[in-house]
Amino acid sequence: MLDAIISTRELLGRVDELLRTQRVIGPVRRDVPDATPPVRWFYEPVSSARQLDLGFAYCVYSPKQYLLPPRETLLEFHRTPDGFSARPVSDAQPTALIGVHPCDLHALVTLDRAFSHNGDDEHYQARRRRLLIVGVDCGKPCTPGVYCADMRANVADEGFDVMLQPLGAGADVERFGVRFGSPRGRAWLEAGGGCERPTAADERAADAWQERKEASFGRTLTTAHEDLPAMMARSYDSLIWEATARRCYSCGSCNLVCPTCYCFDVHDELDLSLQEGRRCREWDGCQLQDFALVAGGHNFRSKAAARLRHRLMRKSKWIGERTGGKGCVGCARCDRACTARISTVEIYNQLAEEV
Repeated sequence: MLDAIISTRELLGRVDELLRTQRVIGPVRRDVPDATPPVRWFYEPVSSARQLDLGFAYCVYSPKQYLLPPRETLLEFHRTPDGFSARPVSDAQPTALIGVHPCDLHALVTLDRAFSHNGDDEHYQARRRRLLIVGVDCGKPCTPGVYCADMRANVADEGFDVMLQPLGAGADVERFGVRFGSPRGRAWLEAGGGCERPTAADERAADAWQERKEASFGRTLTTAHEDLPAMMARSYDSLIWEATARRCYSCGSCNLVCPTCYCFDVHDELDLSLQEGRRCREWDGCQLQDFALVAGGHNFRSKAAARLRHRLMRKSKWIGERTGGKGCVGCARCDRACTARISTVEIYNQLAEEV
């Protein structure tokens, strides 16, 4: 059921209103003539609603970076006559994230749960509290090879303040069906008075759009989503890990683009005076050779096969067990980013044949 209808013109007007008081992030098209594909989209700050491309296919990176930056300062410290003092650092600011596809909404829900598990991560939560999320539904697979439908992540019922459903086809959609996910989202969109009540014809159009969407998504996994954790447990000692890892460069590109990877490293940086410094957090990746290196020089996962297995065990089993969210949303960013052309789907299907 739709809560409202809004025209594209009114929607962009509401976004321009937001720009007067806060940062707005959304999908921006970039032409890259020498690349394949020659058109790419990135979540970037915009200065005008007209810069947003809500008909985008997929963004190279997920919007995760605006909640968990690749690198951030957690606190600053300096020596005092009595010892030392420390001051927390926060760059949280009011932000609107416009145009998030269902797969990335599921990923944000997973991050929300991970960073509130056994206590809140204050830096993450400070940004999350100031974030307005506007999702936009996708009417077909964004690119060949995605398996979001297999992971049940091509439809979202949570993780957003406002969800937009295009009522039309092509790039020039004139109207959106609206579902509200929070009072905050409703207050923002209805404040301008541009929303309309959905008619019976609007509901029929939305249902027909949804039916066309569901028909366009095929299935690529041979194992049902709910059976993956048990299958992975049985495959722990499979020889497929070693065979596949021979192609892996351990570059960490899959970690870099994954919307649900949230591992990080924390280290201190001191000034040359040794009188002050800062504590920093930056992304880390389980595919990097030194990720599991500990004091004394021992590496718990020195082999690429062990690291590859660890990543897919987290994606298909352990993150879900810990957070109740999805460790993998089937966006296939990892497959597209892998220079060795290692396919997560192929690994899952090979393991399914074996067990």
